[in-house]
Amino acid sequence: MPIGNTEFQSGKHQSEVEDEISAFLNERKEMAFTSEEIMAGVNFHTNFNTPETTRISTFNVADFIALLYEMVRQGKVRAKLVEGQMFFAAERRVAACPKCGTEVAKPKKTWKMTGRPDKKGRRLTLQIGLFECPKHGNFRTALSKERT
Repeated sequence: MPIGNTEFQSGKHQSEVEDEISAFLNERKEMAFTSEEIMAGVNFHTNFNTPETTRISTFNVADFIALLYEMVRQGKVRAKLVEGQMFFAAERRVAACPKCGTEVAKPKKTWKMTGRPDKKGRRLTLQIGLFECPKHGNFRTALSKERT
């Protein structure tokens, strides 16, 4: 389905595939998966039976992997090379208390803050989380950074 030029320029369109990848990884937070395993987990089908379907499926697989790396760039997914193979996992939103190092898993509150534009007109958008340490009280930390 085509999108308009304005929507294309904003680059903020979140696809159903991206939602499915996030849901798949978030349901399995304690594990990491290869791109092939994620494709199978979200029922992303490919067909390499004929030369024509092979060409189409090759482009679809490349788009899927590009989407995974874009999600990594946006801080939605983590990636790590293990024994020569790339694995992807859900981004953990864990913060450590700056005074004692205690890890707090869930923020009490999150919000976005956008800075002033740089020389190229791009703005830095921070996702900030407010966490509560059982010993030292509240603290803030940046959960993600994105240039828009």
